[in-house]
Amino acid sequence: MADQLLQDAVKLHLSGDLDGAAGLYKSLLKIAPLHPDGLHLSGLVAMQKGQLKEAERFIRGAIAASPKAAAFHGNLATVLMSDGRPNEAMECYRKAVQLDDSYVDGWRNMAALAAQTGDHETSALAYSNVVRLTGGADGGALGYLGLELAVVCDWDNLPVVKEAIAALPSWRTGKSLPVAPFTLLIHDFSPAELRRHADEAASFIENRVAPMAHQPAPRRPRLRLGYLSEDFHEHATAYLLAEALESHDRSRFEIFAYSYGPHESGAVRARLTEACDHWVELGPLAESDCAKRIAADGIDILVDLKGHTGRARTAILAARPAPIQVAWLGFPGTFGGTCMDYIIADPFVIPPGAEGDYAEQVVRLPLCYQPNDSRRPRALTREPKAKWGLPEESLVVAVFNNTFKINAETLAVWISVLQAQPDAVLWFVEFHPAATASLRAMISAVGIDPARLIFAPRLSQAEHMARLSAADLFLDTWPCAGHTTASDALWAGVPVVAWVGRTFASRVAGSLLHALGLDELITESQGAYHALAQHLAKDRAALEQVRQRLWAATQTSPLFDGKAFVGPLEQAFDTMWAKWEKGGKPQGFDV
Repeated sequence: MADQLLQDAVKLHLSGDLDGAAGLYKSLLKIAPLHPDGLHLSGLVAMQKGQLKEAERFIRGAIAASPKAAAFHGNLATVLMSDGRPNEAMECYRKAVQLDDSYVDGWRNMAALAAQTGDHETSALAYSNVVRLTGGADGGALGYLGLELAVVCDWDNLPVVKEAIAALPSWRTGKSLPVAPFTLLIHDFSPAELRRHADEAASFIENRVAPMAHQPAPRRPRLRLGYLSEDFHEHATAYLLAEALESHDRSRFEIFAYSYGPHESGAVRARLTEACDHWVELGPLAESDCAKRIAADGIDILVDLKGHTGRARTAILAARPAPIQVAWLGFPGTFGGTCMDYIIADPFVIPPGAEGDYAEQVVRLPLCYQPNDSRRPRALTREPKAKWGLPEESLVVAVFNNTFKINAETLAVWISVLQAQPDAVLWFVEFHPAATASLRAMISAVGIDPARLIFAPRLSQAEHMARLSAADLFLDTWPCAGHTTASDALWAGVPVVAWVGRTFASRVAGSLLHALGLDELITESQGAYHALAQHLAKDRAALEQVRQRLWAATQTSPLFDGKAFVGPLEQAFDTMWAKWEKGGKPQGFDV
């Protein structure tokens, strides 16, 4: 009888009838109080219903009854994670894989948790075990393995990872899982290859979600714009977006913010909240319920600010809660699939003729796709270098991008600058101790004093913008360029040397420089990047002239004026809606 009860309960559980399954599991436990599966599955039901304490009680009971069941320890870890206890969860994942080295889900979950808590070395090791156990067929694990290695500047195996990703067959054949598109940006993939993988990732989600239908309807007095993001807090996207959001014409546009990120107070959050007519917290809701809420609000144009970046809830977009869906700002590339109608770009990041590399229809704004904020703090005069722990008479070369964007190709150029200019130092933000140690070891190996690498602590945005003015030159990364970091440097008055490539992600700094009229700082090859970096490092008078031109441009260019930015953006939204009202299909255009 116990076996039959278990079978019936599992059927109800798999069908989504949690209450029915819970009732049968309860009956099973009356017959066999220490039944391991009955306890474990009761815990899973409780977890799915959000009853975390009850879930923990049941699963700990299952472990007591069957202490060597790896999956029990793994699912207890998931409960503990949901309950905000990551350290305890990690111990459970470690126990699970010790019990069963072939427990793929345990390794995968351990890797994700380690990355979230900043233990990138453990994350890389765990992802390597997922790759080993799946024979390289888990594209997600491959992608994240590469990313985690890049975070700690461990580059030896990155070419092998890239080759393995390139060789992956389609997930539709059932032989692999899609790669997370964000993890591909560190590799020099072509735009066509990036689209292929984005299509795979988006379609993987879209195939599991039923899209809503929409019919053209008369326009209301105000067009309803919805902005969807996890990043409405102290985040790079929020820093860029604030003034543009504030500057919308509220007589013509009704602004909804859909936030599924942290509940955070502070000046940035307050500005964003004030800039919107409606603020909706989606965090506690399931993706399907999020989509229903957006649809119920009658959103005309839904603007996604996340794309394929961390903690994005892409299933909301796959449900098509709005008749027009637009990709903008958060992810530097195509979303892929079919659920996004437009991508907002500019003529530099997506040059004419490159439209085929994007699943969306391309809309180009006239100056730059990236908004900015004239109210962002900055030092009006250069900060003393010594104040920020820098040698006062040195040439300070800032390389403030995240360590996962650094690679051997760019480091080789930076080393050459240090070798040619004995007074030069490289200035980093310290993201991870292992990356710091790795970079110092590589510098030392070529005979350069590792003390010439200076690592700055993480600071508040205002403090960071002040100290950034102390730098003499900013050298960008390739193939994943600086985006907000490039804007930061330029706004602080620090010239940026950009090495642009083929992809959206590699062309953002170039777009910013082009908008400022500083095209001479844009290079298109490692050789040209090397030559320009060496020239500016050697010719300090030429560097100072560029710096003066840049400072003047920041005071006059509409690039750093969110109010000026929003007019063309609103024109783009009007054009999209006009096409929809007429029953036409999305079609790209330049504003």
